[in-house]
Amino acid sequence: KKYGEAEKIFENALARDDTPGTRLMYGQAFLYAGDYARAEEIFKGILKNYPDDFEATVSLADTYAYSKRFARGEELYGKALEIKKDPAVTRKLADTLSWDRKYKDAVALYDAMLAEKDDPEARRQKARILGWARDYAGAVREYGKVAPAGDVYRLEMDAKKAYWSNRVNTALRDYGELIRREPDNVEAMFDLSQLCSYQSMWDDAVEQYDKILGVYPTHFRAREGREKAILISRHPLSGTGYEFFEADSTSRDMDINMNRFCQEFRVPLGPKANVEGTYRLAGRSFSDFRDIVENEGRFKVSYAEAPDWSIGGYYGLVGYNGGLDETVHLFGANAGARVFDIGTATFTYDRERLVNSSRVIKNYYYSHDLKQRFFADINIRLKIGIDYLYSSYSDGNHRNEPGIDALYYLSLEPKALYLRYRYFYREFHKKVPEYFSPKGFTTNALTIGWKHFLNKEEIFFGANDLFYGLEYEPALDSEYIVSHKFSWELGWDVTKRLNLSVKGTVTASSANVYRDGGVTVAMKYYF
Repeated sequence: KKYGEAEKIFENALARDDTPGTRLMYGQAFLYAGDYARAEEIFKGILKNYPDDFEATVSLADTYAYSKRFARGEELYGKALEIKKDPAVTRKLADTLSWDRKYKDAVALYDAMLAEKDDPEARRQKARILGWARDYAGAVREYGKVAPAGDVYRLEMDAKKAYWSNRVNTALRDYGELIRREPDNVEAMFDLSQLCSYQSMWDDAVEQYDKILGVYPTHFRAREGREKAILISRHPLSGTGYEFFEADSTSRDMDINMNRFCQEFRVPLGPKANVEGTYRLAGRSFSDFRDIVENEGRFKVSYAEAPDWSIGGYYGLVGYNGGLDETVHLFGANAGARVFDIGTATFTYDRERLVNSSRVIKNYYYSHDLKQRFFADINIRLKIGIDYLYSSYSDGNHRNEPGIDALYYLSLEPKALYLRYRYFYREFHKKVPEYFSPKGFTTNALTIGWKHFLNKEEIFFGANDLFYGLEYEPALDSEYIVSHKFSWELGWDVTKRLNLSVKGTVTASSANVYRDGGVTVAMKYYF
């Protein structure tokens, strides 16, 4: 892996022996070091004089594949196979097709290879590709066929099943054992690095990315995942946003409109702790009280011993203009824990102000909200949540609100079609005209959602995602009011450091009881 020294030795060798073989090895030193431009130049030079050189053709194809120019790589692998049939090159072509999300073509190539010879490693790679394509049932079938060939195949299957089902601790254990038995299993190391990244286990994730790059320096997914993990865990984050919201109601007072600007800043205090600061400037207008300007600042700290537990807390102040002289104090705390490796339990407490009418703002109403929630991953497609909210209000009122929800994926990413159902029951101790406080109020809501990733490559932690989402949510409450809510969003990782997002909603109800709509635009940047 001492590529700089290797390059110098090859340069000296080329001064005495400028043959295609020596020049090929010279180009491969740049290829494995990740200097794709120099490698491409050298391989093209060889092919200019020797257009049918098999090794140079394959190496140039490698250069294109590793630098994510997949179509050109696929074309050159095909040309190399016309020069000479080679199972290793066929596998390279199949793997590049899978990186290019052409999963059916990749599987077809592996099927052709397996028809000639049932090789356990080729079958394991086919199972991996099926997993990348989100055909988890097909992947398990292929792993089942190869499992009798060795314990490591069964162990990899068990680790992936746990990973796909979000059995985090089980997956961590199985992948650790698999890597102990197969120290060069790059697939297992990458899965483990992804699992650690999604669980915010940053030091463990970077360690695995480093191991991958030590074995396979051209692994671009590991390189990109490592870069993203380091940005999140070690670099400050700045976020800027704008939100507009407008609402109208004939039966209860709500905002006529609100404009709010937000600036946030987060600084990591190591891989497990963060400090965050937020400033919001909002202007609100009501039918009976116009031009309320508020300044809100919050300070938050958080600590996570991922994936087992996390804690956090915040404190904030809100000041108003327009004759509202009192400063409102906000504070809260949260804690979460993994439960039996099937889900998470969270506990939150918030002292929050009420802002849904001018009267509650004028009288500085606030509530103490205590919420408990448990969310379980039943399997790959089905998730279930149950929660309970108790609120105590500054005017002596209180609220009980239990709820339950279920989420089911009809199809999985990159084209995810899903259904979400939620039911809640809301009971106030007394009805208060200043804010919506019903008794025995229930709502049943069904959401039909679609989320489509437009990435140029497979979805993984570290990829620059580009996606849009659409949702339609009809809801029926106990007062026989039907609402229709339409939501949309667009997310774009312009670079690893810069993310842009836009979200919007529109809600209307039967008999024009209420309607609202809004849009939020946000930008995040890692320094």
